[in-house]
Amino acid sequence: MGQAQGQPARSARCIALVGPYLSGKTTLLEAILARTGAITRQGTTAAGNTLGDASEEARHHGMSVELNVATVDFLGDNFTFLDCPGSIEFQADAAHALTACDAAVVVCEPDEKKVPALQLILKQLEDRGIPHFLFINKIDKAETRVRDIVPMLQPASTKPLVLRQLPIWENDIVTGFIDLALERAYVYREHAPSEVIAIPDDLAAREKEARFSMLEKLADYDDELMEQLLSDIEPPRDRVFADLSRELSEGQVTPVLLGSAENGNGSGGGDAELVFHRLDELGELEHGDRLQLVDPLLGAGRHV
Repeated sequence: MGQAQGQPARSARCIALVGPYLSGKTTLLEAILARTGAITRQGTTAAGNTLGDASEEARHHGMSVELNVATVDFLGDNFTFLDCPGSIEFQADAAHALTACDAAVVVCEPDEKKVPALQLILKQLEDRGIPHFLFINKIDKAETRVRDIVPMLQPASTKPLVLRQLPIWENDIVTGFIDLALERAYVYREHAPSEVIAIPDDLAAREKEARFSMLEKLADYDDELMEQLLSDIEPPRDRVFADLSRELSEGQVTPVLLGSAENGNGSGGGDAELVFHRLDELGELEHGDRLQLVDPLLGAGRHV
């Protein structure tokens, strides 16, 4: 992500972090702040030392009670994140925040019991025409196999959920991921960018299967891609990315990421990278001027 040398930076973008109660939105914001160097150490909500949710009331209740607003720079691009409370009592705050946002990251857990709450949030985004993708948090605590998580959550979305990457595990800890569009594996490095590695042999077959499933869903909106798949022709990588960008921007599909924002082995920073790179696939957002609507929200939120 970021701009090539000599190219102008994109306009500032406003991104909502939304999701059911206690799904880890503030934790993901903390990971984003740490990865971009806005803070030197990633705090946790359990320890009560996150930059967001710093008010006495939020600390007491162990949850967000107001908007957390943070502006960061990642590789030359400027982002303002609005971390929205997930509790039903504060739904009005989240609704107002969406008015100012160009896109949304929906943070949820791999928990079937959270599907009804997730469905309400996704419907709100779909009705407003806001591009969004799903970040399934706490994947290291999931009791469901990764291949079963997306089908489990699909009833929450009227749009196809498209798995965008596979986690790489080591000793029950997520240590990296495989990008299904790039067909490239990455391992997380603490306080450093992820490092490219060879796709592990034991994940090669699963990667091919998951990639084909992703391409099939994209091909539902691209006849030429469908013909290539039916003819066993490997589609050009630039076409795959063009379809991902267009179908995400037009709200035809909902990409899905998997991670663990609180994990202390470096994956929190890696998850932040994943979020930024998926936002990059949106390209130049059409409604960048919505950022001017953020200022009125600051009075009702906490700028971190």
